[in-house]
Amino acid sequence: MSRTPTRSGDREDGPLPRLFMSAMIVDAVGSGMFMPFALLYFVRVQDLGVTSVGSTLTVVNLALIVSGTALGRLVQSVGHLRSLILVNAVRAPLFVLYTVTLPAPAAVGALALSAVLDKAAWVSLGATIARLSRGPASRRAFGTVGWARNVGLCLGSLAGGLLASAHSSAGLRVIALVDAASFAVTAVVLLRLRGQTAAQAAAGPSAPGPAAPRTGTLQVLRLPGFALLTGAKTCFTVCATLVSTFTGLYLVDGARLGGWVAGTVLALNGALVVLFQQSLVKRTADRGAPRMMAVGGALYAAAGLGFALVPPLRDTAAPAAAVALALASMAVYTFGEIVIAPTSDGQAAELAPPGMEAPCMAVYQASWSIASVAVPAAGALLLLASASALWTVFAAVALLGTLLSAALGRAAQGPPGHTGRAREATAADR
Repeated sequence: MSRTPTRSGDREDGPLPRLFMSAMIVDAVGSGMFMPFALLYFVRVQDLGVTSVGSTLTVVNLALIVSGTALGRLVQSVGHLRSLILVNAVRAPLFVLYTVTLPAPAAVGALALSAVLDKAAWVSLGATIARLSRGPASRRAFGTVGWARNVGLCLGSLAGGLLASAHSSAGLRVIALVDAASFAVTAVVLLRLRGQTAAQAAAGPSAPGPAAPRTGTLQVLRLPGFALLTGAKTCFTVCATLVSTFTGLYLVDGARLGGWVAGTVLALNGALVVLFQQSLVKRTADRGAPRMMAVGGALYAAAGLGFALVPPLRDTAAPAAAVALALASMAVYTFGEIVIAPTSDGQAAELAPPGMEAPCMAVYQASWSIASVAVPAAGALLLLASASALWTVFAAVALLGTLLSAALGRAAQGPPGHTGRAREATAADR
């Protein structure tokens, strides 16, 4: 297992430097304030219609699906940590610009640029973690980052809700400014981390980093196990996007439960992640990733069936029983999420050969762009068809992801292929 050394006091017992974790929390607080109210912000402050925002994001996500590996190669050539610093440095003034009401074409362009920068940030983040930790530590590292970001997102969403509750646009502008400040602080903290690691690399033995080969999507998918992993991740990402997009509407309109029920169910998801992700990841870090992904997929499928039964239960029993089933279904889903997210991310890091971390993470994370394009329209049609059809399809997609995960496990037990190799991150990669 490879770990990048840091000065005494800059690393906790976890697999990542303390400065890195601090940056992730600061970034998540700002994102937690802005993301839940992004659509409201562009409609109310920038005077864009919902259709304009949706169509812009759809076009950008389609472009990112096609050009994902090109973005990955760019990140690889610039350096993972350096790219993460640059992305945050650019997002800071962009969000300051958001506070000014822009002409419609400029507002659409700013929205598109923000979506591209978000994708570049996730590719850079995944590749950086892949370089900072290897082996079982990579799963713990992704789990730790996910936990820290959930803490920041929860805190940010609470503060953002208070600011967005005012009927004027002033609170929304303050949210954008706070998000801009969080990006600036994140860039400064990561810049300090890069300076420390570069100084340590210069003081110790140096070795040239692996050259980044010219790779495309097909080359990445031909890596042993990577196509199965990406397919399974896409299924699970579709499920996650369905939950985040439609759960509130489904519980209020489809199941005829109060808005407070939807809020409580969604809050339960974040609370369980914060409470249990760290301990669960530590206990399962040495277990096979495909097996754990299959377990998580089975939990997703069970949760989907539970959600599908909420409206019938509401009609045939007391509403309290339907509320209890909705909460139980979200709890089952959340434990599946806790299992799947760090496990699949760590497996992607393990399958990426040296010098190909960023292109591999770009292809792997294209699952989110695919879900962003496919889920809103398909989910709306399913929800219109029947209240439970959405969750029946959800369960079927989760089972497909489970089968692909099982196939990944069988492939890993076959003839020896590529295995994750421990390597040290060099100053050039940062």
